Amino acid sequence: MLIQGAEVDGVAGVDVRIDPGEGGRTGAGRIVAVGRGLAAQVGEDVVTADGGALIPGLHDHHVHLRAWAATRWSVPLGSVRDPGEFDRRVRDGAVSAPSGAWLRGVGWHESTGGALDRYRLDALTGARPARVQHRTGAMWVLNSAALRVVGAENAGPAGIERDASRAPTGRLYRLDDWLRDRIRRAEPDPFPAALSALTGEAAARGVTRFTDATPGRDQSETDALAALAIPQHLTLMSPPGITGPGVGPHKIVLNDTTLPEAGELAETIRGSHRAGFPVAVHCVTVEQLVTLLAAIEDAGGLPGDRVEHAGVVPPGSAVRLARQGIAVVTNPGFLADRGDVYRRDVPAPERDWLYPVRSLLDAGVTVAAATDAPFGPADPWVAIAAAVTRRTPDGEVLGPHERIYPAEALRLFLEDPDRAGGRRRIAPGQPSDVCLLHVPLEVVLRDPSSTHVRATFG
Repeated sequence: MLIQGAEVDGVAGVDVRIDPGEGGRTGAGRIVAVGRGLAAQVGEDVVTADGGALIPGLHDHHVHLRAWAATRWSVPLGSVRDPGEFDRRVRDGAVSAPSGAWLRGVGWHESTGGALDRYRLDALTGARPARVQHRTGAMWVLNSAALRVVGAENAGPAGIERDASRAPTGRLYRLDDWLRDRIRRAEPDPFPAALSALTGEAAARGVTRFTDATPGRDQSETDALAALAIPQHLTLMSPPGITGPGVGPHKIVLNDTTLPEAGELAETIRGSHRAGFPVAVHCVTVEQLVTLLAAIEDAGGLPGDRVEHAGVVPPGSAVRLARQGIAVVTNPGFLADRGDVYRRDVPAPERDWLYPVRSLLDAGVTVAAATDAPFGPADPWVAIAAAVTRRTPDGEVLGPHERIYPAEALRLFLEDPDRAGGRRRIAPGQPSDVCLLHVPLEVVLRDPSSTHVRATFG
Protein backbone atom coordinates (compact mmCIF):
# COMPACT_ATOMS: atom_id res chain seq x y z
CA MET A 1 0.00 0.00 0.00
CA LEU A 2 1.14 3.54 -0.74
CA ILE A 3 -0.25 6.47 1.29
CA GLN A 4 0.39 9.72 -0.57
CA GLY A 5 0.34 13.33 0.59
CA ALA A 6 0.25 12.77 4.33
CA GLU A 7 1.56 14.94 7.12
CA VAL A 8 4.29 13.06 9.03
CA ASP A 9 5.96 14.57 12.11
CA GLY A 10 4.64 17.99 11.12
CA VAL A 11 5.94 17.79 7.54
CA ALA A 12 3.31 17.93 4.79
CA GLY A 13 3.32 16.11 1.46
CA VAL A 14 5.00 12.89 2.64
CA ASP A 15 4.41 9.48 1.02
CA VAL A 16 4.57 6.26 3.04
CA ARG A 17 4.83 2.73 1.60
CA ILE A 18 3.62 -0.21 3.72
CA ASP A 19 4.38 -3.90 3.27
CA PRO A 20 1.58 -5.76 5.13
CA GLY A 21 3.78 -8.80 5.69
CA GLU A 22 3.07 -12.50 5.36
CA GLY A 23 -0.62 -13.14 4.89
CA GLY A 24 -1.45 -9.56 5.81
CA ARG A 25 -1.59 -10.53 9.51
CA THR A 26 -1.97 -7.58 11.87
CA GLY A 27 1.43 -6.66 13.29
CA ALA A 28 3.40 -8.71 10.72
CA GLY A 29 4.13 -5.90 8.26
CA ARG A 30 6.60 -3.04 8.16
CA ILE A 31 6.89 0.48 6.81
CA VAL A 32 9.37 0.16 3.94
CA ALA A 33 9.73 3.71 2.61
CA VAL A 34 9.02 7.28 3.70
CA GLY A 35 9.66 10.24 1.42
CA ARG A 36 8.35 12.61 -1.23
CA GLY A 37 7.30 11.64 -4.72
CA LEU A 38 7.17 7.87 -4.21
CA ALA A 39 5.75 6.34 -7.40
CA ALA A 40 2.98 3.78 -7.17
CA GLN A 41 4.04 0.26 -8.08
CA VAL A 42 2.05 -2.10 -10.29
CA GLY A 43 -0.87 -3.55 -8.39
CA GLU A 44 -0.26 -1.37 -5.32
CA ASP A 45 -3.22 0.12 -3.45
CA VAL A 46 -2.95 3.90 -3.26
CA VAL A 47 -4.59 6.06 -0.59
CA THR A 48 -4.60 9.84 -0.92
CA ALA A 49 -4.19 11.41 2.51
CA ASP A 50 -5.22 14.93 1.46
CA GLY A 51 -2.88 16.45 4.06
CA GLY A 52 -4.19 14.43 6.98
CA ALA A 53 -1.66 13.36 9.60
CA LEU A 54 -0.35 9.79 9.54
CA ILE A 55 0.58 8.44 12.98
CA PRO A 56 1.28 4.97 14.35
CA GLY A 57 -1.84 3.06 15.30
CA LEU A 58 -2.80 3.51 18.93
CA HIS A 59 -1.95 0.77 21.43
CA ASP A 60 -4.49 0.35 24.23
CA HIS A 61 -2.15 -1.14 26.82
CA HIS A 62 -4.67 -2.64 29.26
CA VAL A 63 -8.08 -4.03 28.31
CA HIS A 64 -10.18 -7.09 29.15
CA LEU A 65 -11.60 -8.37 25.88
CA ARG A 66 -14.03 -10.98 27.20
CA ALA A 67 -15.47 -8.67 29.83
CA TRP A 68 -15.65 -5.85 27.29
CA ALA A 69 -17.43 -7.99 24.72
CA ALA A 70 -19.86 -9.15 27.39
CA THR A 71 -21.09 -5.60 27.90
CA ARG A 72 -22.84 -6.01 24.52
CA TRP A 73 -25.40 -8.37 26.05
CA SER A 74 -25.54 -6.85 29.53
CA VAL A 75 -27.66 -4.42 31.54
CA PRO A 76 -25.55 -1.28 32.14
CA LEU A 77 -25.56 -0.30 35.80
CA GLY A 78 -22.60 2.06 36.02
CA SER A 79 -24.71 5.17 35.51
CA VAL A 80 -27.46 4.45 38.04
CA ARG A 81 -27.93 7.29 40.51
CA ASP A 82 -29.49 5.43 43.44
CA PRO A 83 -30.66 1.97 44.58
CA GLY A 84 -34.15 2.61 43.23
CA GLU A 85 -32.86 3.11 39.69
CA PHE A 86 -30.68 0.01 40.08
CA ASP A 87 -33.74 -2.03 41.04
CA ARG A 88 -35.74 -0.75 38.08
CA ARG A 89 -33.03 -1.56 35.54
CA VAL A 90 -32.43 -5.06 36.86
CA ARG A 91 -36.14 -5.82 37.16
CA ASP A 92 -36.83 -4.54 33.63
CA GLY A 93 -33.89 -6.53 32.27
CA ALA A 94 -35.17 -9.72 33.88
CA VAL A 95 -38.61 -9.20 32.33
CA SER A 96 -37.34 -8.43 28.81
CA ALA A 97 -34.56 -11.05 28.51
CA PRO A 98 -35.29 -14.02 26.23
CA SER A 99 -36.80 -17.08 27.83
CA GLY A 100 -34.16 -19.30 29.40
CA ALA A 101 -31.39 -16.69 29.09
CA TRP A 102 -29.26 -15.48 31.94
CA LEU A 103 -29.49 -11.85 33.00
CA ARG A 104 -26.11 -10.12 33.19
CA GLY A 105 -25.53 -6.72 34.78
CA VAL A 106 -22.28 -4.74 34.66
CA GLY A 107 -20.84 -1.64 36.29
CA TRP A 108 -22.64 -1.90 39.65
CA HIS A 109 -21.08 -0.06 42.59
CA GLU A 110 -22.43 -0.02 46.11
CA SER A 111 -21.96 3.75 46.43
CA THR A 112 -24.80 4.31 43.94
CA GLY A 113 -26.61 1.00 43.52
CA GLY A 114 -26.57 -0.02 47.16
CA ALA A 115 -25.35 -3.22 48.82
CA LEU A 116 -26.06 -6.39 46.87
CA ASP A 117 -26.36 -10.08 47.66
CA ARG A 118 -28.26 -13.12 46.36
CA TYR A 119 -31.44 -12.27 48.25
CA ARG A 120 -31.80 -8.75 46.86
CA LEU A 121 -31.18 -10.15 43.37
CA ASP A 122 -33.75 -12.91 43.97
CA ALA A 123 -36.41 -10.28 44.70
CA LEU A 124 -35.61 -8.50 41.42
CA THR A 125 -35.09 -11.43 39.06
CA GLY A 126 -37.13 -14.36 40.41
CA ALA A 127 -36.25 -17.77 38.98
CA ARG A 128 -34.15 -16.42 36.07
CA PRO A 129 -30.40 -16.98 36.64
CA ALA A 130 -28.75 -13.58 37.10
CA ARG A 131 -25.28 -12.26 37.74
CA VAL A 132 -24.09 -8.69 38.35
CA GLN A 133 -20.47 -7.57 38.07
CA HIS A 134 -18.88 -5.01 40.37
CA ARG A 135 -17.48 -1.93 38.66
CA THR A 136 -13.91 -2.98 39.50
CA GLY A 137 -14.36 -6.35 37.77
CA ALA A 138 -13.15 -8.12 40.94
CA MET A 139 -16.52 -9.49 42.09
CA TRP A 140 -19.70 -11.05 40.75
CA VAL A 141 -22.98 -11.30 42.65
CA LEU A 142 -25.22 -14.24 41.70
CA ASN A 143 -28.84 -14.86 42.59
CA SER A 144 -30.00 -18.19 44.01
CA ALA A 145 -30.96 -19.65 40.62
CA ALA A 146 -27.51 -18.84 39.23
CA LEU A 147 -25.75 -20.29 42.28
CA ARG A 148 -27.59 -23.56 41.69
CA VAL A 149 -26.70 -23.63 37.98
CA VAL A 150 -22.96 -23.20 38.62
CA GLY A 151 -22.92 -25.61 41.57
CA ALA A 152 -21.89 -23.09 44.22
CA GLU A 153 -24.44 -23.96 46.91
CA ASN A 154 -22.38 -26.64 48.64
CA ALA A 155 -19.07 -26.67 46.77
CA GLY A 156 -16.64 -24.54 44.84
CA PRO A 157 -13.40 -22.59 45.37
CA ALA A 158 -12.51 -20.26 48.23
CA GLY A 159 -13.57 -17.14 46.35
CA ILE A 160 -17.24 -17.98 47.00
CA GLU A 161 -18.18 -15.90 50.03
CA ARG A 162 -20.27 -17.73 52.63
CA ASP A 163 -22.17 -16.58 55.71
CA ALA A 164 -21.96 -18.00 59.22
CA SER A 165 -24.17 -20.93 58.24
CA ARG A 166 -21.87 -21.72 55.24
CA ALA A 167 -24.55 -20.66 52.75
CA PRO A 168 -23.20 -18.61 49.82
CA THR A 169 -24.01 -14.89 50.03
CA GLY A 170 -23.97 -14.70 46.23
CA ARG A 171 -20.70 -12.75 46.13
CA LEU A 172 -17.87 -14.39 44.16
CA TYR A 173 -14.39 -12.85 44.21
CA ARG A 174 -11.90 -13.17 41.32
CA LEU A 175 -13.55 -16.30 39.90
CA ASP A 176 -14.06 -15.21 36.29
CA ASP A 177 -12.59 -18.33 34.69
CA TRP A 178 -14.38 -20.71 37.08
CA LEU A 179 -17.68 -18.93 36.52
CA ARG A 180 -17.26 -18.67 32.75
CA ASP A 181 -16.59 -22.38 32.42
CA ARG A 182 -19.81 -23.27 34.22
CA ILE A 183 -21.97 -20.70 32.47
CA ARG A 184 -20.66 -21.79 29.07
CA ARG A 185 -22.29 -25.17 29.58
CA ALA A 186 -25.67 -23.51 30.21
CA GLU A 187 -25.88 -20.88 27.44
CA PRO A 188 -24.49 -20.31 23.91
CA ASP A 189 -21.35 -18.22 23.61
CA PRO A 190 -22.10 -14.75 22.17
CA PHE A 191 -18.43 -13.70 22.51
CA PRO A 192 -17.28 -13.96 18.85
CA ALA A 193 -19.98 -11.71 17.41
CA ALA A 194 -19.69 -9.17 20.24
CA LEU A 195 -15.90 -9.10 19.94
CA SER A 196 -16.10 -8.50 16.20
CA ALA A 197 -18.31 -5.46 16.79
CA LEU A 198 -16.19 -3.85 19.49
CA THR A 199 -12.84 -4.41 17.74
CA GLY A 200 -14.29 -2.83 14.61
CA GLU A 201 -15.32 0.20 16.63
CA ALA A 202 -11.87 0.35 18.22
CA ALA A 203 -10.22 0.32 14.79
CA ALA A 204 -12.44 3.24 13.81
CA ARG A 205 -10.96 5.13 16.79
CA GLY A 206 -7.43 4.43 15.54
CA VAL A 207 -6.61 1.46 17.79
CA THR A 208 -4.45 -1.19 16.11
CA ARG A 209 -3.04 -2.92 19.21
CA PHE A 210 -4.42 -4.32 22.46
CA THR A 211 -2.82 -5.76 25.56
CA ASP A 212 -5.33 -8.01 27.30
CA ALA A 213 -4.57 -7.77 31.03
CA THR A 214 -6.92 -10.42 32.38
CA PRO A 215 -5.04 -12.35 35.11
CA GLY A 216 -4.68 -16.10 35.56
CA ARG A 217 -4.99 -17.04 31.91
CA ASP A 218 -4.37 -20.72 31.13
CA GLN A 219 -2.90 -22.21 27.96
CA SER A 220 -6.24 -23.03 26.35
CA GLU A 221 -7.54 -19.48 26.86
CA THR A 222 -4.26 -18.08 25.54
CA ASP A 223 -4.50 -20.24 22.44
CA ALA A 224 -8.16 -19.30 21.90
CA LEU A 225 -7.48 -15.55 22.09
CA ALA A 226 -4.31 -15.75 20.01
CA ALA A 227 -6.31 -17.43 17.23
CA LEU A 228 -8.90 -14.63 17.07
CA ALA A 229 -9.37 -12.94 13.70
CA ILE A 230 -9.52 -9.31 14.80
CA PRO A 231 -8.08 -6.13 13.24
CA GLN A 232 -5.72 -5.52 16.19
CA HIS A 233 -2.36 -7.00 17.09
CA LEU A 234 -2.83 -8.73 20.47
CA THR A 235 -0.53 -9.10 23.47
CA LEU A 236 -1.74 -11.39 26.25
CA MET A 237 -0.60 -11.14 29.85
CA SER A 238 0.00 -14.72 30.96
CA PRO A 239 1.47 -16.64 33.89
CA PRO A 240 4.99 -18.10 33.56
CA GLY A 241 5.07 -21.20 31.39
CA ILE A 242 2.37 -20.11 28.95
CA THR A 243 3.58 -20.16 25.35
CA GLY A 244 2.37 -18.77 22.05
CA PRO A 245 2.49 -15.64 19.88
CA GLY A 246 1.99 -12.37 21.70
CA VAL A 247 2.50 -13.73 25.23
CA GLY A 248 3.25 -10.78 27.51
CA PRO A 249 4.19 -10.14 31.14
CA HIS A 250 2.90 -12.05 34.16
CA LYS A 251 -0.08 -10.22 35.68
CA ILE A 252 -0.04 -10.03 39.50
CA VAL A 253 -3.10 -8.58 41.22
CA LEU A 254 -2.62 -6.89 44.61
CA ASN A 255 -5.62 -6.46 46.89
CA ASP A 256 -5.54 -4.58 50.20
CA THR A 257 -7.47 -7.32 52.01
CA THR A 258 -5.01 -10.05 50.97
CA LEU A 259 -1.87 -7.95 50.49
CA PRO A 260 1.24 -10.13 50.81
CA GLU A 261 4.33 -9.13 52.73
CA ALA A 262 6.95 -7.42 50.59
CA GLY A 263 9.28 -10.42 50.92
CA GLU A 264 6.58 -12.83 49.73
CA LEU A 265 5.81 -10.62 46.74
CA ALA A 266 9.53 -10.32 45.98
CA GLU A 267 9.79 -14.12 45.78
CA THR A 268 6.83 -14.26 43.37
CA ILE A 269 8.53 -11.62 41.22
CA ARG A 270 11.83 -13.50 41.30
CA GLY A 271 10.04 -16.67 40.19
CA SER A 272 8.55 -14.88 37.20
CA HIS A 273 11.92 -13.36 36.32
CA ARG A 274 13.67 -16.74 36.53
CA ALA A 275 11.13 -18.09 34.05
CA GLY A 276 11.93 -15.18 31.73
CA PHE A 277 8.68 -13.28 32.34
CA PRO A 278 8.54 -9.64 33.41
CA VAL A 279 5.71 -8.76 35.79
CA ALA A 280 2.74 -6.42 35.44
CA VAL A 281 1.51 -5.60 38.93
CA HIS A 282 -1.99 -4.24 39.59
CA CYS A 283 -1.64 -1.34 42.07
CA VAL A 284 -4.47 1.09 42.80
CA THR A 285 -3.77 2.15 46.42
CA VAL A 286 -0.84 3.65 48.31
CA GLU A 287 -0.45 0.46 50.36
CA GLN A 288 -0.20 -1.69 47.23
CA LEU A 289 2.36 0.59 45.57
CA VAL A 290 4.52 0.84 48.70
CA THR A 291 4.53 -2.97 49.00
CA LEU A 292 5.44 -3.37 45.33
CA LEU A 293 8.28 -0.86 45.55
CA ALA A 294 9.80 -2.66 48.54
CA ALA A 295 9.40 -6.01 46.76
CA ILE A 296 10.88 -4.92 43.45
CA GLU A 297 13.82 -3.27 45.21
CA ASP A 298 14.43 -6.62 46.92
CA ALA A 299 13.90 -8.81 43.84
CA GLY A 300 15.46 -6.49 41.28
CA GLY A 301 13.80 -5.32 38.09
CA LEU A 302 13.61 -6.96 34.68
CA PRO A 303 13.10 -5.04 31.42
CA GLY A 304 9.36 -5.03 30.80
CA ASP A 305 8.32 -4.88 34.47
CA ARG A 306 5.37 -2.51 34.80
CA VAL A 307 2.76 -1.18 37.19
CA GLU A 308 -0.85 -1.39 36.06
CA HIS A 309 -2.98 1.66 36.94
CA ALA A 310 -0.75 3.27 39.60
CA GLY A 311 -4.00 4.74 40.89
CA VAL A 312 -2.33 6.67 43.72
CA VAL A 313 1.37 7.61 43.57
CA PRO A 314 2.58 9.49 46.68
CA PRO A 315 5.55 11.89 46.55
CA GLY A 316 8.91 10.17 46.23
CA SER A 317 7.51 7.04 44.60
CA ALA A 318 8.17 8.20 41.03
CA VAL A 319 11.91 8.40 41.66
CA ARG A 320 11.92 4.87 43.11
CA LEU A 321 9.99 3.55 40.09
CA ALA A 322 12.46 5.20 37.72
CA ARG A 323 15.43 3.83 39.64
CA GLN A 324 14.16 0.27 39.14
CA GLY A 325 13.25 0.85 35.50
CA ILE A 326 9.56 0.05 36.09
CA ALA A 327 7.10 1.41 33.53
CA VAL A 328 3.65 2.66 34.50
CA VAL A 329 0.47 2.05 32.51
CA THR A 330 -2.00 4.65 33.72
CA ASN A 331 -5.70 5.38 33.13
CA PRO A 332 -6.36 9.13 32.83
CA GLY A 333 -9.79 8.34 31.36
CA PHE A 334 -10.94 7.42 34.88
CA LEU A 335 -10.65 11.11 35.83
CA ALA A 336 -13.12 12.07 33.10
CA ASP A 337 -15.41 9.18 33.99
CA ARG A 338 -15.25 8.92 37.80
CA GLY A 339 -13.52 12.10 38.91
CA ASP A 340 -16.51 13.45 40.82
CA VAL A 341 -16.72 10.17 42.77
CA TYR A 342 -12.99 10.44 43.56
CA ARG A 343 -13.51 13.99 44.81
CA ARG A 344 -16.13 12.68 47.19
CA ASP A 345 -14.55 9.41 48.33
CA VAL A 346 -10.75 9.78 48.09
CA PRO A 347 -9.01 11.41 51.08
CA ALA A 348 -8.03 15.00 50.33
CA PRO A 349 -4.20 14.52 50.39
CA GLU A 350 -4.44 11.69 47.85
CA ARG A 351 -6.62 13.45 45.28
CA ASP A 352 -3.65 15.24 43.74
CA TRP A 353 -1.79 11.91 43.47
CA LEU A 354 -4.48 10.16 41.40
CA TYR A 355 -3.36 8.69 38.06
CA PRO A 356 -0.38 11.04 37.74
CA VAL A 357 1.61 11.54 34.55
CA ARG A 358 3.68 14.73 34.73
CA SER A 359 5.54 13.78 37.91
CA LEU A 360 6.28 10.32 36.51
CA LEU A 361 7.59 11.68 33.21
CA ASP A 362 9.71 14.28 35.02
CA ALA A 363 11.24 11.51 37.15
CA GLY A 364 12.19 9.54 34.04
CA VAL A 365 9.55 6.82 34.28
CA THR A 366 8.32 5.25 31.02
CA VAL A 367 4.57 5.97 31.00
CA ALA A 368 1.94 4.49 28.72
CA ALA A 369 -1.84 4.73 28.90
CA ALA A 370 -4.82 2.43 28.60
CA THR A 371 -8.59 2.59 28.74
CA ASP A 372 -9.07 -0.50 30.97
CA ALA A 373 -12.19 -1.20 28.89
CA PRO A 374 -14.84 -2.10 29.87
CA PHE A 375 -14.07 -0.68 33.33
CA GLY A 376 -13.14 2.72 31.92
CA PRO A 377 -14.20 4.72 28.83
CA ALA A 378 -13.25 2.59 25.81
CA ASP A 379 -12.26 5.55 23.60
CA PRO A 380 -8.52 6.31 23.99
CA TRP A 381 -9.08 9.88 22.84
CA VAL A 382 -11.14 10.46 26.00
CA ALA A 383 -8.07 9.41 27.99
CA ILE A 384 -5.82 11.64 25.87
CA ALA A 385 -8.02 14.67 26.54
CA ALA A 386 -8.27 13.80 30.24
CA ALA A 387 -4.47 13.61 30.60
CA VAL A 388 -4.34 17.18 29.28
CA THR A 389 -7.20 18.75 31.25
CA ARG A 390 -7.65 16.35 34.22
CA ARG A 391 -11.24 17.57 34.38
CA THR A 392 -13.87 15.54 36.22
CA PRO A 393 -17.47 15.17 34.99
CA ASP A 394 -18.49 18.10 37.20
CA GLY A 395 -15.81 20.35 35.65
CA GLU A 396 -13.28 20.40 38.49
CA VAL A 397 -9.57 19.76 37.95
CA LEU A 398 -7.87 16.98 39.94
CA GLY A 399 -4.14 17.49 40.41
CA PRO A 400 -3.53 20.41 38.04
CA HIS A 401 0.25 20.00 38.41
CA GLU A 402 -0.07 16.54 36.77
CA ARG A 403 -1.43 17.93 33.48
CA ILE A 404 0.64 17.27 30.37
CA TYR A 405 0.80 18.68 26.85
CA PRO A 406 -1.45 17.20 24.14
CA ALA A 407 1.47 15.74 22.17
CA GLU A 408 2.70 14.02 25.33
CA ALA A 409 -0.77 12.64 25.97
CA LEU A 410 -0.94 11.13 22.47
CA ARG A 411 2.47 9.53 22.96
CA LEU A 412 1.07 7.59 25.94
CA PHE A 413 -0.74 5.40 23.38
CA LEU A 414 2.32 5.10 21.13
CA GLU A 415 4.75 4.05 23.88
CA ASP A 416 5.82 0.45 24.37
CA PRO A 417 6.01 -0.07 28.15
CA ASP A 418 7.39 -3.60 27.63
CA ARG A 419 10.43 -2.26 25.78
CA ALA A 420 12.20 0.84 27.10
CA GLY A 421 12.52 3.51 24.43
CA GLY A 422 10.15 1.56 22.24
CA ARG A 423 7.89 4.40 21.14
CA ARG A 424 6.60 3.79 17.63
CA ARG A 425 6.84 6.32 14.82
CA ILE A 426 6.41 6.61 11.05
CA ALA A 427 9.80 5.47 9.74
CA PRO A 428 11.25 2.63 7.64
CA GLY A 429 11.45 -0.60 9.61
CA GLN A 430 8.67 0.38 12.02
CA PRO A 431 5.48 -1.74 12.31
CA SER A 432 3.03 -1.14 9.50
CA ASP A 433 -0.12 -0.57 11.60
CA VAL A 434 -0.85 3.12 11.16
CA CYS A 435 -3.68 5.58 11.69
CA LEU A 436 -4.67 8.22 9.13
CA LEU A 437 -6.37 11.36 10.42
CA HIS A 438 -8.64 13.71 8.49
CA VAL A 439 -6.62 16.80 9.36
CA PRO A 440 -3.08 17.82 10.39
CA LEU A 441 -1.98 16.71 13.85
CA GLU A 442 -1.92 20.25 15.25
CA VAL A 443 -5.67 20.48 14.68
CA VAL A 444 -6.28 17.11 16.35
CA LEU A 445 -4.23 18.00 19.41
CA ARG A 446 -6.24 21.18 19.97
CA ASP A 447 -9.35 19.00 20.25
CA PRO A 448 -8.47 15.33 20.87
CA SER A 449 -11.36 13.26 19.55
CA SER A 450 -11.87 9.99 17.70
CA THR A 451 -13.95 11.92 15.15
CA HIS A 452 -10.63 12.98 13.59
CA VAL A 453 -9.73 9.38 12.70
CA ARG A 454 -10.20 8.58 9.03
CA ALA A 455 -8.89 5.01 8.79
CA THR A 456 -6.41 2.47 10.14
CA PHE A 457 -4.15 0.28 8.01
CA GLY A 458 -1.62 -2.49 8.38
